[in-house]
Amino acid sequence: MVAPVRILVVDDEALIARLLTTVLQGDGHEAEFRMDGLSALEALKKKSYDLLVTDLRMPGMDGLHLIEEAKKIDPQLDAVVVTAYSSAETAVNALRRGVADYVSKPFSVEEIRGVIRKTIRERSERHRRAEEVEDLSAKFESTSEDLGRHVGDLQFLHELTRMAADRATPLRHCLGVVAKHFEATTTLLLEDGNVVERFGAPEIAALTELAQRAESGRQPISAGDDGMTLIAAPVGRGAVAACREGRFRAGQLQLLATAGRDLTLAVENDRLRTEQRSAYVGIVSTLIEVIEAKDRFNPGHSRRVAELASEFAKSLGLPEREREILETAAKLHDIGKIGIPEKILNKPGKLSRSEFEVVKAHPVLGEQILRPLDFLGEARRIVRHHHERWDGGGYPDGLKAGAIPRPAALLAIVDSYDAMTSDRPYRDGLSEEKAREILREGAGVQWDPELVERFDQL
Repeated sequence: MVAPVRILVVDDEALIARLLTTVLQGDGHEAEFRMDGLSALEALKKKSYDLLVTDLRMPGMDGLHLIEEAKKIDPQLDAVVVTAYSSAETAVNALRRGVADYVSKPFSVEEIRGVIRKTIRERSERHRRAEEVEDLSAKFESTSEDLGRHVGDLQFLHELTRMAADRATPLRHCLGVVAKHFEATTTLLLEDGNVVERFGAPEIAALTELAQRAESGRQPISAGDDGMTLIAAPVGRGAVAACREGRFRAGQLQLLATAGRDLTLAVENDRLRTEQRSAYVGIVSTLIEVIEAKDRFNPGHSRRVAELASEFAKSLGLPEREREILETAAKLHDIGKIGIPEKILNKPGKLSRSEFEVVKAHPVLGEQILRPLDFLGEARRIVRHHHERWDGGGYPDGLKAGAIPRPAALLAIVDSYDAMTSDRPYRDGLSEEKAREILREGAGVQWDPELVERFDQL
């Protein structure tokens, strides 16, 4: 027994068309007939059918042409050919056109019934297999997506653990990693009820309140609707919270709670860095005084360069953390001159080649002096490379163009500018316009051309 289907019979002989239709209706199928190919196509355009039973030779449009046009309308339509003009060549041609089966006239009622049943069963089996394949594909895609998400979560936790364990990594960078993975617009950290760090969009009062609830309740919680969703989880003496447009996916609240364990370490490291930085302020002040005392022809140079570098960096839109690093490096960029003899450092005339080689060593010496201070790792690179040239002719490493750290390329410009506009024993300081002119002329040769252009607008 096969399930009833919708069948269209096409035969230019009315008696056969009616007979086939009556037999198929008697078997429970929804069957109707047409007596030519054009009217059959019109019927196919108006209503969907499961099976087309057609004569092969008909006036106007033969059966194979009809099948070809019918499949353009419905590619899933099955077809059976019934004809009195049978031959091996005709049968092969019909099968090539996608015909499911072939019946020769004259035929018995049972014969045509058997062919129809066989075609319907094959059609049903084909559809069943297609659905199974579709279900398997959907399950595979779902499994692959789940696996991809789990792998992504593990990679995120690994990266966060690595960053939190690195004492030099700022707390804000850790929050940035959290924001990126959770696709959050804002992430923040609370400690003892107060926001100690935030990343992303401006602070949202509801997010802070949720973090405070997570902190006091020591439980991960969520809030919001389809428009904006907020999640928070306890972290040490505080909490971490994130918000995003739309919903967080399932499991992300628990993932945030897991990430909170790493953030506890990041918070502690940040506290240590703050203490180190406070102690470092006094050290820096002393070191700068020592440098300025030795270089009596250019007092205040490091302070002026630091102020100008900070102003320039702010105009470029650099983040606060990068501006702080640059300002620190600018204050210390000439610290290596401690190792240069005063008779060379304060020589009123032009330096000899050997004397200049001694001066050229100060960026490397400066980096070596700062090396024990691990919280100055990023500043050390700037100190080392602030005398590199865009054309590769600088020192100490002969870096060229984009290989020069961008903060070092920025410092090179402001350092040269202050040196040019300061008085020397062998010349008066140049005017600001003259110094800018020299910078423009050296753009793309000694200095980064893009940064020179931006500095000229400052």
